[in-house]
Amino acid sequence: MNRLLPVVLALSLPPLAQAAPSPIRVLFLGSEATGGRQHCHTVMRDFGREALWFDYTADPSQVTPEWLSKFDAVLLDAPADGFPALAGLDKSKVVTTDFSGSDRNPAPDAFLNPLLEKLVAAAGPQRKADREAWLKALEPEERSPDRNVANYERRPEPLTFQHPMSVKASLERTQTAPDLRIELFASEPDIAKPIALAWDLRGRCWVAETSDYPHGVTPTGEGHDRIKICEDTDGDGKADKFTVFADHLNIPTSLTFANGGIIVAQPPRFLFLKDTDGDDKADVKQDIITGWGIGDTHAQASNLHYGIDNWFYGCVGYSSFDGTVGGERKRFTQGTYRFKPDGSALEFLHQFTNNSWGQSANAAGDQFGGTANGAPIFYGGIPATHVPDGLRVMTAKKINTEDMVHTITPNYRQVDVFGGYTAAAGSNFIESAKLPPRLQGQAMVCEPTMKVITLMDVKPEGAGMTAGDGFNLVASTDEWMSPVFADVGPDGAVWFADWQNFIIQHNPTPSQRSGGYDAKTGPGGAHENDLRDHSRGRIYRVVWDQTKQPAAVLKLDPADPAQLTAALNSDVQERRLSAQRELVERKMTSAAEGLKKLVLANDGAIGALHALWTLQGLNALDEATFNAALYARDARLRRNAVRALPADAAGQRLYFGSGIMTDPDPVTRLAALVKLAEFPTTPEIQTLVKKLSVDPLNRQDEWLHEATRMLSRKHKAEAFKEGPNLLPNPGFEITGADGLPEGWARRDYNQSPGTEGAEWTTTDLPGWTHSGAKSVRCITKGMADTSLHADVDLKPNTDYRLSAWIKTNNLRGGKISLNDHLIRAETEKVTRNADWTFVETTYNSGTATKGSINLLHVARGDSHFDDVKFCELVPETETETVSAGDAKRGEDIFWKHPVAACVNCHMLGGKGSPVGPALDGIASRRDEAYLTESLADPNARLAETYTATPVSPMPPMRLILKPQEFEDVKAFLMSLK
Repeated sequence: MNRLLPVVLALSLPPLAQAAPSPIRVLFLGSEATGGRQHCHTVMRDFGREALWFDYTADPSQVTPEWLSKFDAVLLDAPADGFPALAGLDKSKVVTTDFSGSDRNPAPDAFLNPLLEKLVAAAGPQRKADREAWLKALEPEERSPDRNVANYERRPEPLTFQHPMSVKASLERTQTAPDLRIELFASEPDIAKPIALAWDLRGRCWVAETSDYPHGVTPTGEGHDRIKICEDTDGDGKADKFTVFADHLNIPTSLTFANGGIIVAQPPRFLFLKDTDGDDKADVKQDIITGWGIGDTHAQASNLHYGIDNWFYGCVGYSSFDGTVGGERKRFTQGTYRFKPDGSALEFLHQFTNNSWGQSANAAGDQFGGTANGAPIFYGGIPATHVPDGLRVMTAKKINTEDMVHTITPNYRQVDVFGGYTAAAGSNFIESAKLPPRLQGQAMVCEPTMKVITLMDVKPEGAGMTAGDGFNLVASTDEWMSPVFADVGPDGAVWFADWQNFIIQHNPTPSQRSGGYDAKTGPGGAHENDLRDHSRGRIYRVVWDQTKQPAAVLKLDPADPAQLTAALNSDVQERRLSAQRELVERKMTSAAEGLKKLVLANDGAIGALHALWTLQGLNALDEATFNAALYARDARLRRNAVRALPADAAGQRLYFGSGIMTDPDPVTRLAALVKLAEFPTTPEIQTLVKKLSVDPLNRQDEWLHEATRMLSRKHKAEAFKEGPNLLPNPGFEITGADGLPEGWARRDYNQSPGTEGAEWTTTDLPGWTHSGAKSVRCITKGMADTSLHADVDLKPNTDYRLSAWIKTNNLRGGKISLNDHLIRAETEKVTRNADWTFVETTYNSGTATKGSINLLHVARGDSHFDDVKFCELVPETETETVSAGDAKRGEDIFWKHPVAACVNCHMLGGKGSPVGPALDGIASRRDEAYLTESLADPNARLAETYTATPVSPMPPMRLILKPQEFEDVKAFLMSLK
């Protein structure tokens, strides 16, 4: 079959309303089958400086006549019949092209030049003239050679230095969608180096400025940086009043409002700053948490936010945290955390993979974040606080499906991850009725090296999340345009901070080999470069052309609980959270009844989630409100209800009475399993955990599977037994002719001196065996990457456990661990000198039929391995002998079971709870088969008269009760005639 050639079709539509000197706009219609996103990526990058701007979609539902009218042409890289709205196009304007050979960077002229001519011609003579006039009218771009422009990419000719541009020139070169526009709010000299924004109750923008970055870091925190209030006093959408709230700060990376003031992340400490006399200048300054690393100024703590659960959140890179909070020593790195605003508590939550500069939550309070390099957005499904010591559990996972960044200029400078994310910042979500519906729920990631704000289309995927490629919100060819922060402001527009710097790359330091010249590493870990700017900066707003501008801002009155309660249903997430924070911090218990009404309404409104947590923060959540939330139609509300449950006896009763551990919404079910880790271990919980662990749905979903692994260890409720050890000579008692343990072979991963000099032997030295007479030892005098391995056969889609005991001595750097080399599952890592330490990992083979088990020594020093096991995990079978049900025992369970007492939800003889239907005479209305199914799978047998909630409030009794108990309860119900 011949390949379908992409087609360019001029639209037979009226000229654009804004027809005037401007770039030609092209709608690129693609599909995964044709590689459309990659093809669009190419033309966006190579035509952006030529005044051709592209928007991409593969979704036919988005291609309406109204949307088409906003473009000058369509580039079709998909079957035309997939986009019905194209039917009315003028066929005489059809232009074909072929993307073969276009995947180079840049694409060859033989591809670009003919396509450029065809696109311009397709747009028509008027738009051709408009484009030419626009190019002619542009403020000139000034460039000059400069040795400080590193050529990391090894281009044939290094890029020249682009001199800074005016706001007008920069905006002329900056693209957003045709129904959006970018408006300036503030710029130099009124502001300088904006790194983070926040908004007060009046809607005023507060900006953290840092000219000290990257080299001016001081341990004392005294510097030249400021927090500034930017205010629009005349309502024209631009700031005209600037007030310095606090100065002499040192690299403040973030700020958030709390307790009538602000919390500022300024490593090595978090500061609380407050104005007490009403002059908009801080006169209170207190340290609240100390211990944040300052070794590298682009890896510090940042991204502070108030969370829906009334904690404060943030992230930290590899500069890490090492300090004492609430009398407890804390150490963590590269991930997200939450803390109390008085500094009394700090919890590390989600572990990422590299330097981190992103923390956010969607409207439901689900946790996200991101790293700078190659993994711009993570979903945090399981808090690290719930994971037992010694167990390795996935607490966060990279979820973006596209690693490319869709720049509109080839003139970008990156030291690694070329064309991808290397300086990603932020992951805030768009929640605003004042922006187009297609943007709702998308996360924004700034990538200043590529001059873009990208969009991540976040959707649930099982109990986890996935982030599809949403292309760009903002993209620029101005090489000084550097978005570093983006969020929805109180007016419903997207606000972003333009760092305005030609030099973004922090490290590594350029050298002749990498960059083309030798530079010097300065304080703060950044390379010294005279081209770094310390005075410029801009704040912009991205607004929708369907919204009157400037949009009205809901000004929150801290003395009006009714207004604050109503604001919990604002279409802007920032206003909702600000209102919630005020209600909680000011202890407005007078609002409790109004808050309960929002939860009890069961109408799916977002305000119910905030009302629930506001009540929790006010210690005013009662059982009726909790039950209403746990049984709500809205899965988001059910999810937050289970998260808000206390771990005490009352919370456990509500939990087990709700059946939420089998919620039909997988993300809510995950939240329920996480909550189960907070409860104290009881025999009933152990029974439940074992049965949840073997549930097919929980085993097949990676997040639910991880949660049940955590629960099994937490509650000592192992649902699986280990099959035979599949490894040869696992105690290393038999030594082969080569001096290595029989059945094991050496495998090296590089040819460094440390690796080549590594010595693997069996040893029987006293104290260096865990059991038996021998262990295996690796000793290296230099940094090495070496292993012993044994290959094994696997069954597809089968769970396996890999474990061993490890002892180390004189270890310097690196790690000692085990892994399956083919599947990439790895145990916990031993990274310092340690006596015998047990490590393990449990994983599913997926489609694999072979495994290769490594004893890994990626370090310098001495390591010993012993008692290695690799076993299939087989579900434990029930051993209890079940007799006929005993109605008397069943009656005791009905009234008294600590977890599954039916009386918690049902009435019988006028006693109990009316959550579910009354059970008087149930056996005269229903047969045994019906009752059996109702007990085993309540959602399959909702009572016909029960319409209060879309899910059964009753937990599946087979999960909670032992087999004999199940039969006894059923016998009791069968006696109710």
